Amino acid sequence: MENKLEPVYRRIISSVKEIETPVFAVFDFDNTCIVNDIGEAALVYLAVDNLFRDKNLLKGKYKNYSKAVFDHYYKLLDDGKVKEAYELSVKILSGFAVDEINSLVGEVIKFESENISTAEVWGRKIAKGIKPKEQVIELVDFLKNNGVEVWIVSSSSEILVRSAMKHFNIKADIIGIRNTVIKGKLTSKLEKPLPIIEGKVDCIKKFINSDKRPLIGAGDGINDLPMLEYCEIKVVVGLNNTLAKMAEQNRWFLI
Repeated sequence: MENKLEPVYRRIISSVKEIETPVFAVFDFDNTCIVNDIGEAALVYLAVDNLFRDKNLLKGKYKNYSKAVFDHYYKLLDDGKVKEAYELSVKILSGFAVDEINSLVGEVIKFESENISTAEVWGRKIAKGIKPKEQVIELVDFLKNNGVEVWIVSSSSEILVRSAMKHFNIKADIIGIRNTVIKGKLTSKLEKPLPIIEGKVDCIKKFINSDKRPLIGAGDGINDLPMLEYCEIKVVVGLNNTLAKMAEQNRWFLI
């Protein structure tokens, strides 16, 4: 039985020969390069252990501030307010020193473990466990070995994703949401443009190349659609969702 990546490899090799350098690829991170979401995992870890440093993430007073932040994040997602939710998941790092993040990510990954399951937190069932997706990492390595520059374009915290990439030995450049840093500490103010939904294309143009489209893009959900449509070769990391159905309909690569 043919490896699902073999058709992708053949298309990449034939395309690289025809395209002038530089050639680059863009990958989503959460649920694409790894199973589950490092930003959400950090939010849960900080909330459960009451470790938020910034007590002004929400307006008003709360009996249980950590639970309120947790609930507000998932309420935003429930209401379809994706951008606001993703911004909040980065603002939760406000108050942490830059040099604390590697240690924090290590604790989060340890807390999650590689056992993929579900857990219940304050009455809500959430995904549990984090580990790399081997096929996707294999694709990243193949691209790099064939002269293609690989970028992660994530709607999670850039510093958080960079640390997780280091932990899992995923070697690529990274664009994520950036907290403004003052005197070595992260703040709740975010730098623009934000790589969220169509903002991912804006960031590709600003930080990678304003004139050329990516050779290949990989993502897992509908929020990655603008980025994938901007790429020559489209790879969808298979989930039973709307983007996977679009991949089947449009004969994009589905792995």
